[in-house]
Amino acid sequence: MPVHDRVQQHARKYPQSVAINIDGQTLSWQQLWRRSQALYQYILTQPTAGNPVAIATGNAIAFPIAWLAATAQPFTAAIVDPQLPAAQLHEMLSRIKPGLLLLNQQDRATIALADALQIRWLAVDRWLENDPVNADDLPAFSQGMHDATPFLINFTSGTTSLPKAFVRSRRSWRSSFENGEAIFQLTDAPSTLFPGPLSNGIGLYCLNETLYAGGCFYSLGKWQPDGALALIARQQIQRLVVVPTMIAGFARVADGQLFPGLLNLLSAGSKLELNHYRQARALFPEAQIQEYYGASELGFVAVSTLNDDSISDSLATVGQAFPGTTIEILDDDGAPVAVNQPGRIFIRSEQIIEGYLWGDDGSAFKKYAWGATVSDIGYLDERQNLHIIGRRGNMIVSGGNNIYLSEIETTIKSIRGVIEAVVIAIDDNYLGKKIVAMIDAELSLAETIPLICREQLAKYKLPRHYYHISRWPLTPAGKIKRAELEIRIANHDFRTDLTELPAGR
Repeated sequence: MPVHDRVQQHARKYPQSVAINIDGQTLSWQQLWRRSQALYQYILTQPTAGNPVAIATGNAIAFPIAWLAATAQPFTAAIVDPQLPAAQLHEMLSRIKPGLLLLNQQDRATIALADALQIRWLAVDRWLENDPVNADDLPAFSQGMHDATPFLINFTSGTTSLPKAFVRSRRSWRSSFENGEAIFQLTDAPSTLFPGPLSNGIGLYCLNETLYAGGCFYSLGKWQPDGALALIARQQIQRLVVVPTMIAGFARVADGQLFPGLLNLLSAGSKLELNHYRQARALFPEAQIQEYYGASELGFVAVSTLNDDSISDSLATVGQAFPGTTIEILDDDGAPVAVNQPGRIFIRSEQIIEGYLWGDDGSAFKKYAWGATVSDIGYLDERQNLHIIGRRGNMIVSGGNNIYLSEIETTIKSIRGVIEAVVIAIDDNYLGKKIVAMIDAELSLAETIPLICREQLAKYKLPRHYYHISRWPLTPAGKIKRAELEIRIANHDFRTDLTELPAGR
């Protein structure tokens, strides 16, 4: 795996400095290096038969140890979220067929599942109680960081069906660490917090880029916005990596607190909107705010550092190409389009995945010798800034019109006072699809939004229904479960947290 040599260097240089802090449990660089080496040597003695080593420890102090051990040559690690629905977890493990499953001793449900599937398992936390962590003669296991050999099986996000599984090479991540260290200002090794699950691709990458740079990585056992803010204040954390909905979560519980010690905020996973920027700036007045656009299959595509003095212009784009990445905009025939003309976004980069293990329906990710795409639509302007028009699956046809839901969502989120908003489309016998908006804001403001939309959107883009929502269904990573909202609206399942607003039409 690409960071082993860096961990070894940091362990020699700063043996007693804290490398990992998860829910208050810590590992020094020396402890992390020795314990991961010891576990690696143990796994080598197990009959894995060349199958992946699966990690299902969740956000526990054992995770980074298991990660380093299971990603060293010759192993490939599969990162499994133990909080997945039981049916999904069963299907995932059945397909992966791991030679060894690393988990926590208190996770009786996953242990029972492993036994039922006849999968060998190891409770890492219990094993570490007796491992030879003080041995000084363990051989290094940092070979092969630059190799184009597989080291990771990970999964695209999924909430109602089995996520797609993809394979990534060691070199794909090593190149992104090398190119990202300067642009994300990691050369000074800032302390970094990712407050979501480490099984999530963003969290997993954040852990490793922090280890690569030599900073202290912080996380929580589970997503808790108030707990994350308390941790930032208590530990004077300098850098925060989030998905935008986490910023909205912070805004709900901050109660006027300021965190001037935070110097860098990086947003990923979905477009940072004006409401998220306002919330982040109110909480973290001294932070440089960056966002990146990418995809699980592509890695980093573009990076933007927001300019407070021209924030509307900054937010209109996702920035310029990530170092080592080339962006092209092509039409449906594969020909380049002119500046400011939309088309499919293609990239060339060392970060592109090797391919899928399962779930590839050919509708989004396409890989060619000259580039790859996830079928997102956008354009490059005169300064080579990338603009996203619609993410995959975000365009609908309603009443014969092509509509990008993200445009409507951005309009609503730009209204001052809106905490969060989601725009979805549900089946309609007359229109084909009808647009529905859900808004998290003070009720008095939410009631005015249909009128504001009439002033800012074409008539065919106006939502047919508006709802005031007080509680979002969230994934463990802090993302909104859009599919669950679609089902609830289709079934008229409003409960007490969802109230229809007058449409204002």
